[in-house]
Amino acid sequence: MDISWMALAFGAMVVIAQGLSFWFMYWLFKKLRKPKSVAPAYAPGTGLDGKAIAVLATFIGLRRLPWVALASNSLNPVFRLEGQQVIYRVLRQKQRPLCDVSRVDMRSAYGTFNLVFEFADSPFTLIVNLGSASRMAYVLSLLPPGIPLSERAQAARLAGNAAQYQPWV
Repeated sequence: MDISWMALAFGAMVVIAQGLSFWFMYWLFKKLRKPKSVAPAYAPGTGLDGKAIAVLATFIGLRRLPWVALASNSLNPVFRLEGQQVIYRVLRQKQRPLCDVSRVDMRSAYGTFNLVFEFADSPFTLIVNLGSASRMAYVLSLLPPGIPLSERAQAARLAGNAAQYQPWV
């Protein structure tokens, strides 16, 4: 029985490929069983001054269909309120003046707490998943009083003010 070196090399490659595939399946199983961590709330002393908000995801949606997302970013979302600007990243980082916001709405379902920013000159909306009701109330309290809020957002803002939200808790 004469075994050539090609047969040995092929057999070794098959054994290595099977080992790597079993390792990958084990790694994937371990990764999927680990629960996702919730983004941390603002903590004093971080230099953020209460204006940079840790978010779970950002979305671009349509004004008429608030639950349909055209684009999303859950890897490195950005949501910041700086002066009279809102800075966000979905596909790329953008900034818009707060005076362009025609209405802010609040949506929540199945553990998601979203703020929906509708812009006056655009059919698209910015949707920000904040991860908790207390963080949503905190962000609503950061918005200037001149921005129109929906009835749900007003109720969430009042509930947050009544609870006197401490964002580091």
